[in-house]
Amino acid sequence: MPIRQPPVTLTDVTDLNTPRTILLTGATSGIGKALARRLAVECHSLILQGPEPTNRVQSLLAELRASGTAVAYVQIDYCNLAEVSAGAELIKAAGKIDVVVNNAAIPGPQAFHQTTDGTEATLQVNAIAPAFLTQCLLRHLQPGVRIVNVGSAAHHFAELDLADLEFRTGYSSTAAYGRSKLALVAWSLWLARSLAGTGIDVITVCPGVTDTPLSAAMMGRIGASPVRGAGRVYRAISADVPTGTYLESDRPAPSSADALDARFQAKVVEMIRGSWPAVARPPHEA
Repeated sequence: MPIRQPPVTLTDVTDLNTPRTILLTGATSGIGKALARRLAVECHSLILQGPEPTNRVQSLLAELRASGTAVAYVQIDYCNLAEVSAGAELIKAAGKIDVVVNNAAIPGPQAFHQTTDGTEATLQVNAIAPAFLTQCLLRHLQPGVRIVNVGSAAHHFAELDLADLEFRTGYSSTAAYGRSKLALVAWSLWLARSLAGTGIDVITVCPGVTDTPLSAAMMGRIGASPVRGAGRVYRAISADVPTGTYLESDRPAPSSADALDARFQAKVVEMIRGSWPAVARPPHEA
């Protein structure tokens, strides 16, 4: 059954004044970059992921470290699940994690594109890889951790044909993006239910339409500043809402009917796990 949503609006009054170690993916552009800057000012310890080599993000890392914040950077190409597996080991070696923010995402390419793992690129980067990274880290996470998955209201209008994962029929960039976010939201809700009672919370948040390279690639220069979107993700990190909550416009909101459907969730999870090559799976999933 859907989790009952309290009628609240989130504000910036949070408990993030307590320093935490935060893993933030997709931290080198758009909302992730804006969020990294905000968290660094508060002197949180940051583990950042991006697809760029370290030498291309040195200026950002130096800016963040200038506040006295400890910042580690891990380059992971989400189009290669073997890199995700290897990157997860580096992340675990960095020490205890208090918050995981799965923010990394790409726009749907204008033309169909397949990853080295043989999967449609948008679906892999936006749903399969975040789920895989989280699975790799689960045994490393302790009670009290919050996982924040950055979804999108686009999932409300999306359809995911599990019989056509390659999306060979009717491909479009916006549809590819929407279905990837539907898969992410469905997996996030399933994960919240699966981890119930462990002390690990899972929250999904829509940051709203923001003027980022991602949205510009599909819709042009529209939307609010990335800072506003980052603020919504920031508030989700410590929002006083139950695990399994989906947030839109800083309020708990219902996700789509498909995302809430337990049978659909199970099929999405089966698809996601089936996309993990055995060589790259965690030992307990092989």
